[in-house]
Parts: sequence; structure tokens; C-alpha cells
Amino acid sequence: MDTLFLIAVSFLTSTLTATIGLGGGVLLISIMATALPPAAVVPVHGAVQLASNSSRVLLGGPHVEWRIVGPFVGGAILGAVAGSRVVAHFSFDELPLYLGVFILTVTWLPVPGRGLRFPGQYAILGAVQTFLSLFVGATGPMTSPFLLRAGLPKDRLVVTLGVVMTVIHILKLVVFTVAGFAFAPYLPLIGGMVAAVVLGSWAGTRLRGHVPERALRTTLTLVITALALRMIVSSWPG
Repeated sequence: MDTLFLIAVSFLTSTLTATIGLGGGVLLISIMATALPPAAVVPVHGAVQLASNSSRVLLGGPHVEWRIVGPFVGGAILGAVAGSRVVAHFSFDELPLYLGVFILTVTWLPVPGRGLRFPGQYAILGAVQTFLSLFVGATGPMTSPFLLRAGLPKDRLVVTLGVVMTVIHILKLVVFTVAGFAFAPYLPLIGGMVAAVVLGSWAGTRLRGHVPERALRTTLTLVITALALRMIVSSWPG
């Protein structure tokens, strides 16, 4: 039952991300945290999101802002190397608690103004975001404010975000493989979820521009907030 449920959720969250450009990965990991062992949530989520983001990039055409992607990739590699020294010794038993806190933070933290820029911002963002993704999984919302400040049109925003997240998830899978995570028991689940997210990317790409984006974002924010609060409350000591 959990397998079929997670496959269905994967399709819906991938469709959502391909439609409005963000939110699906956070929603997916919020639900996965209630259905999988804590140690499996981040690596399995990474494998599924790799398929979701890469398929969205392939379906999105040439809408990639390479001036952002290049520095981001350089920083992401450094973040993955730093995180690899920590993740093998990290305990994921309290994942629901700090994942819930992280999700609330990135969901409700005010977006900085368009005028806020600093040298090497995309390289620094790539390093920090990749490092954190090894421990909380869904860090896509950290990138969105920076891309929004860059004034990218919707297609270029969605596809560029897909490219940088694809890089993060590739690096994440390399780190967890080297750290010794056993993917084999989860391959049937990953296979079903990957098929679902690819189909969701196709559906969302065709829906983009034909849905009420503001209402969808508001609903998504409320749902994600409720799931994050549920994780925090359920894991609170006592």
C-alpha cells in the first residue's frame, strides 16, 4: 500500500513542480518521511528527484541560464565533498524533527529583495545547498528566490532550477553510494516512483501556463506547512 501511495504522490508532486517551478520536492519528502525508515528518506528521495528534474530539463528545451549553472556546479562539488566527510557518521533518527523545522524555515522565510546580490552568490549557494541536501533532502526552495531575483521568465526559471537540482541529486547519490547506503531493497519502489515523476514532468510541462498559479502556490504552502508541523509534533520528545 505504501508503495502504490508513494508512486501516486510522486506523479502529483512532479506535475506540480513542472507546472509552477517549485514545491513538489518538498511536498514529496514531507510525505516520504511518514512512510519510510528515516535513513532511507534522503537517498531514495534523491534518486526519484534526479529523474524528476532531469526529465523536466529534457522536456523544457533550451531554456537554461548557463551563467547561473556554471558557478553553481563548481560550488555544489565542493559542498558534496565537505558533506561526504560527515554523512557516514550522521544519525538520521531525528530526521522528521529537523526536516520539519527546515521546511518551515524555507517555506516562510521572507524572500530577500531583488537588489540583494553578492560576489560568487551562485557558487556559494551551490556549496551550501548541496551540503544541506545530504541531511534534509529537499533544498530546492533555497534556490528559487535567487533565480526569481535574476528576473528569469517562467520557462527559463523552471528549467534552470531543474538543471541545478539535477546536479545536486547526482552528487547526493554519489555520496550516499560511497557512504555505503544499500539502494537494492528500494529499487522496486524507486523504479515505480521514477516512472511516475517522468510522467508527471510531461503532464506538468503541458499544464504550465494553463493553471491558476497563485492559488496553486497558496494551497501548496498550506499543505507543506501542515505536513511539516505534523512531523515536528510527532517527533517531539514526550
